[in-house]
Amino acid sequence: MGRLFHKGHHAGAAAVLLFVAAVSGAGTSCTGSLDEDTYAGRSVRSAKIKFGMADSGTKAIDPDETLISDINVFVFNSFGVLEGKAYLSGPTGADGYCWSTELLENVPYSIYACANLGYAVNTESLEELMNFRYHMAYPDDYSIGMPMCGILEDVVISGGEIVVPLERMMAKISISIDRSFLDEDVEFNVRSIKVEGCPRCITPFKRSRISDPLDFFPSGFIRKDYETDILNRDYGDGTSGEICLYMLENMQGDLLPGNEDEALKVLPENDGRRELCSHIEIKAEYLSDSHYSKDGEYLIYRFYPGENPGNFDVCRNSEYRIRITPSGSGLDGTEWRIDKSGLGSFARTIELSYSSLHFTYAGESIRITPYLTPSGPEDTRLYWDSDDKSVATVSGDGTVTAMGEGSCRIICHAADGGGCTAECQVSVKFSPYYMKIFPGNFIRCRKGDVVEVSCSFFPSAAPFDIGIEELEYDKSRGIYDYAVSEDGTAVTLYTKERGSGLLYMEAGYPINQSELIVVVID
Repeated sequence: MGRLFHKGHHAGAAAVLLFVAAVSGAGTSCTGSLDEDTYAGRSVRSAKIKFGMADSGTKAIDPDETLISDINVFVFNSFGVLEGKAYLSGPTGADGYCWSTELLENVPYSIYACANLGYAVNTESLEELMNFRYHMAYPDDYSIGMPMCGILEDVVISGGEIVVPLERMMAKISISIDRSFLDEDVEFNVRSIKVEGCPRCITPFKRSRISDPLDFFPSGFIRKDYETDILNRDYGDGTSGEICLYMLENMQGDLLPGNEDEALKVLPENDGRRELCSHIEIKAEYLSDSHYSKDGEYLIYRFYPGENPGNFDVCRNSEYRIRITPSGSGLDGTEWRIDKSGLGSFARTIELSYSSLHFTYAGESIRITPYLTPSGPEDTRLYWDSDDKSVATVSGDGTVTAMGEGSCRIICHAADGGGCTAECQVSVKFSPYYMKIFPGNFIRCRKGDVVEVSCSFFPSAAPFDIGIEELEYDKSRGIYDYAVSEDGTAVTLYTKERGSGLLYMEAGYPINQSELIVVVID
């Protein structure tokens, strides 16, 4: 496949957006559950909790990476006891998304928040929250925003506002293509790109990995058709524009420790971990002087994201920038990484069993056999044509038939579009037709003689017949026995008794002549 370059992460950025709103869902406070001895003498203060996140550039077809539609927030004390929670279902005022509650000052709390889940999370314990798993309905359903989460641990309330940093629970995979190393005759146009092994669920508050293949979407996040146009445009030096894919986190770890070659980043087929890793699949229309993509099929590139050639992590709130750099024909690589099963091979040469033919009468025919190199390409259909059908015609199986005197060319070319052709020169010059009987049409002999009767005719390809019924009749009368020659053009008579008989010989098209031979035995 060539070199694969990727970088990550964008886990945070200098520019921070603060999203504030009035509480539009019910919140609860549980300060009464604190241990009185531990927190004796502490004052209760009002705390306003807000939420901030990193800004990021987007494209028109990409989801809004900064959109927030709802927030779940939980506050736990240092003993892991829930002190308050709220579900903010939308901004209602100038303060935007925020939640005001009362907490003890100078006491450490941990605040957990998750955004854009679309529902209130009903949990009362920290253990349940840490093991809570969020499921997406569709891999590209961001109508309410990209799922996010944030944790602020050991925060002490001393007045003012508390900002909980939110991070996206998804990875962003930005892909471009560098065609500058491809051979000049190669056309490589992307028609779809998607995430295979796209997780459908994640644990928001701890690192998440897929352990069951059923936790993948049947078909992951995909860009196709016009959405991939940017990958087929040259923005200078053979480099395309960039397209983005999104997926939930899938931390599978270092599965190929020590591997330093990106081209070898493939797990064995019998390795059960292979079906738990996420990878990118690109389908492209392909054309070169040796191969082409068949109708409805494609050249397929596959590769794993990750930190290095041995790592299979896809981390949340990260951007992996990958540049696909195919080289040469673009077909070198393992069958999994570069799947060529959707390609057909062009015929390189065609050789014909006859380079020239000569016909001597109308209707004479000969079949030409073609030989393709390489043998047995995927598309072996051949087209045949004559440049003068008044002289000779050719059928779809290569049978050439003379029609009239003159010369022409029979042309054979492969239907695969590779431009491979071969020719046979044809000449037609009619010769006179004839049919002659030897020794003649009246034969006189004596009993016991052995007599051979033969026929010479032109053209030799004309059908010929000796009347067996007549021979059998005379044989039954006892005047002679007979034997027909191997080529069917002569008969030997073994005379036995006096008498007379008849022989019948006929030549078909184009001679269309028959002869009767009288045999008299004395």
